[in-house]
This record gives sequence, C-alpha cells and structure tokens, in this order.
Amino acid sequence: MFDCKTLAEIVDYIENEVDNESFLNYLEDGNWKSISSKDFVHMVRSLASSFEKAGVRQGTSVAIISDSSPFWLIVDYALQCLGAVSVPIFANISSSNLSFELEDAEIKYVYIASQEKFNEIEDALKGMKLVLVKDIKAKGENINQFLTFLGNDISYTKPSIDPDDLATIIYTSGSTGVPKGVELSHTNLITQILDTKERIDLSPDFKALSFLPLAHIFERMVMSYYLSTGLSIYFADDVKNVANLLKELKPEIMTVVPRLLDKIYTKMHENVAQAKGIKWLIGSAAFYRANSKDPNSKDENVFDRLFAKLVYTKLQDALGGNLKFLITGGAPLSMPVYRFFHNIGLPLYQGYGLTETSPVISVNYSEENKIGTCGKPFAHVEVKLAKDGELLTRGPSVMRGYHKQPLKTKEMIDEDGWLHTGDLAEIDEEGYVTLISRKKELFKTSTGKYVSAIAMEQKITANKWVDYAVVIADNKPFVSALIFMDEILLESFAQKKGLEGLSFEELVANRRILAIVMNLIKAVNNKLNHWEQIQKFHIVNEKVSIESGVLTPSMKVSRAKVEELYKTDIDNFYRSES
Repeated sequence: MFDCKTLAEIVDYIENEVDNESFLNYLEDGNWKSISSKDFVHMVRSLASSFEKAGVRQGTSVAIISDSSPFWLIVDYALQCLGAVSVPIFANISSSNLSFELEDAEIKYVYIASQEKFNEIEDALKGMKLVLVKDIKAKGENINQFLTFLGNDISYTKPSIDPDDLATIIYTSGSTGVPKGVELSHTNLITQILDTKERIDLSPDFKALSFLPLAHIFERMVMSYYLSTGLSIYFADDVKNVANLLKELKPEIMTVVPRLLDKIYTKMHENVAQAKGIKWLIGSAAFYRANSKDPNSKDENVFDRLFAKLVYTKLQDALGGNLKFLITGGAPLSMPVYRFFHNIGLPLYQGYGLTETSPVISVNYSEENKIGTCGKPFAHVEVKLAKDGELLTRGPSVMRGYHKQPLKTKEMIDEDGWLHTGDLAEIDEEGYVTLISRKKELFKTSTGKYVSAIAMEQKITANKWVDYAVVIADNKPFVSALIFMDEILLESFAQKKGLEGLSFEELVANRRILAIVMNLIKAVNNKLNHWEQIQKFHIVNEKVSIESGVLTPSMKVSRAKVEELYKTDIDNFYRSES
C-alpha cells in the first residue's frame, strides 16, 4: 500500500515494492538503454551522498537545467532524499528569464545537461559552488562530470522532513511578465499522487511514453505517480519522433498537450481527403460520423460498428493501438477535437489545473468521463464559483505561495484559503467542471460585446497552415488578429513551388499564402456572430520563438509580449477608426 508522506519516502517505496528491469528507458545512438528500479534507487542514493559531500543540505536550492530523461529524475529524487529544494528550469527558456530565476532562487548548485545553455550562462556558472554536467564539454574547478561525481557511496544523512517542507520551486512561464516561483511542498505533490491513484489505475506491466518537459509540473507529477506504480517509462528523444515511438512501443498511457492533438486531428483529416474511390467514400462517411455524433451518447448503430472495424481501428493503430489512457492538460482542448477522438474510440481524458495547484484540480477518467468538460475535482480538492463566474479552489494541493512575493500570494489566495484561478467556468449538477475562458481573455469590445479569445484562436489554429493566432478585441471597435504561420509547412511550400531562395518574411508575403489565410478567416467568420468576426488581420513575418518571448517555455503564446512586440501592427488595424 502506498502510504508515503514525502517524496523522499517514494525512493524507499520503490526499493521495497518495485522490481522492474526496464524501469526507466532512454535512447542513446538510436538504441534503448534501460535503468532497473534497483539501479534507480542505487543511483539516487549515491548521488544524494555526493551532493551532501559537496555541501547540499536540507533547504538548499539546486537548479536542474536539462531536457527530460531518467537522469533528470535521479537528480530530483537525490535532492528530495536530502530535503533539498529542486528548481527545475526549462531547457529552452529565454536568457533573461534564466538569469532571473537563478538569482531569485539563490542558486549556488546546478545540474545542467544542455551544452547550449551552458555556453549561454558560462560566466554566471563560474560563481557557483557546484556545476554538475552531463554530456557537456566543460572545464573548471567547480565542474563535475555526472558519472564521475556519482560514485558508489550510498551513505548520507537522512534529515527529518516535514510533509509541509518546501520540496520544489517551479517558475511559471511568465506569459504575463516576470516569472513567479511557485513553492510546492511534499504534501502538495503527495496529495496529487494519492488522488491520481484513485482515478487512474495503472498496472506495473504498462508502458508509458513521455515527451513533455519534466520542468512542467503536469508531467513531473504524473512521472512521480508512474514511479510509484512500478511501470516502465520510455523517454522520447524528440517530439518529432513521437509518432514512430508510439508504433514501436505501443504504450498503454501517455500525457499530451492539446496542440499535439490538434496537429494529429488535422493530419488525419488531410489523409482521408486525399484518399481515392471507395477508401475516400468510406473514410469520409466515417469521419463525418466521428465529427458529428454526440460523444456523450451511449447509442451505437450498425454504421458505428462498421466504421470502427474499417476505419477507426486504423486510426488507433497510428497511436500504437494499445492506449488505455491518453490524458490531456495544460490548455483547453477544442470540442471538435475532443469529440472526434472520443468517437473513434481513443481513451482521451481532459483534465485541468495550474502550477499553483500542483497541478490537477479536476480530470475525467474511464468511469466518469463527460466530453467537453474537464472532469470532476480530485478527492482532496474543493471548488466553487465566485459571483462573476471565476473558479476558486481550495485544498492540500494549493501552493505554499509565490517565492519572495507575499503580495502576489495574497492576490492569488484569499484569507479563507481559496485560490483564484483566473478562469471563468461552470460546474454542472453532477460536479463536472467546464472552462469558459480565461478571465483576462474574455474581451469586451468598445461596442459592449464580449469576445472569447481562446475559442476564436482555436478555430483559426485548426487550420494546418497556422501555428498560433492572437485575437485582439479588448476595448476595440472590432476584432482583429495576428497570424503566425507554420514554419515547416512554409518550407515545404517553398520547395514545391521552387521558392527556396525566399526568406521567411518574403514567403509569408507571397500572394498564395495571403489567399490561404484570407480564405481561412472567411471560413472562420462564417461560424461566428457578427460582432465576433475578424475584420482585419496581419500575417507576422517573423518566426515564432521562445527567444523572442512570444512563446513561453511550455509553448503557450504570451499575449502581453505579442501586444508589446507588434504594437505598431495592432495600432494600424484601428488607425482609421480613431
């Protein structure tokens, strides 16, 4: 029985209860390498011993700058065994945010497995007490190579860790400005693991495929749950390789973000549209049924069974064919995508939460799954609606507060312990939570009409040519939009049309690209109320990137940064209206 009170106790639990030769798996030179559960425990304890000798103590903050891998987990749990505080930092974070986070968390110890980031902050690293590197060419008195540093001594001082002690500081993406350090305790995370166990029953025989960043609390919490079940975890080497790995590994569980599902959804529809003859006829009919059937209906007719046999099983096979849990979170999933995947028989479950809530507030699961909602709250989670419809939540998974920011903490959590999520939502009579919009992204035009930016942006980005879109409407006389094109598709377009010599800026200005976007906006507008319709748009002639600040490390658009960088273009939309 899992009765851990701290993350450090999970290591003891694995040692006593788990026996898996392929516990953690990663690709090296195209071949799978495995770390057994026994070796995982040994490496965690060895690293804890080495960290202690290097000066890491209970309460010491240590940064982890690395892509996801078994070694990320080994470092994290070694720190937890010492009662230290792990500070995960996205490997693709902007230089300014990286410097801020290192200083804000008072980092003197770093594990880094990114040559690019090492080169970027090499001067700052010279002042660290310890820089532990893996797969990096580096020299210096404070630099230690991972395998050499690891050693074989597993003795270390086991501290008395209170469940409410700080376990980690996770910096939010900074989509609204300077990142805030979210302080999470052992209780915060252990409560989430216990609630997840109650909803999602995993067998030790299962395989999990992981490709989301462990620096994000969603995948990190899920990973702790995986470890406690003893299943086999496989780390993707590249998100572009996920499709191949799904077919190779045939995992039973995977967590995803909506943007990936959007891409898969679009690709599947493209493939059926390109089919010929009887394949096109059957495929089109099957897709029409999947796109239109009430996903919460239990009714099944002869066509559903026929389409399942001829079409839907092949679509499931594209995702490995063995998925029992496909869990999505991190951003709202559009209803058309949710409906389609459910109707073709994929076990897709949407959840909802925040970094500040460790993260899950609610989630659908096999026994209780209402498509279009974010499920029912976890057992330890309370929810209610404020008078304006904002979702409030309370419970042991709510953060301790923002690091060094008591005023920001008070703005987020009221005197009664209710955390204000900033999301407008509904809670139905059965207790299912449905998101409506971000409170700050339900815009009121100068004519007094309300516009839901997220819903409109989802409609625009459903088109394969568009990677991201930002709707402008707040206090404006009409709605406009900034369009960010899909870089890969533009490159493919250039190759097919013999335009390889054109720059990205010249490509987005091409008349055929402009025509594609104009037709897209027209199609989107046909499904919108008059006051919601996009009157003007601008195709951004720069590649979308994290470095520019347009994207957060978790691949969300920073609306504030977009409005700052493209203020001139936005002002031009309304110049004649002023």
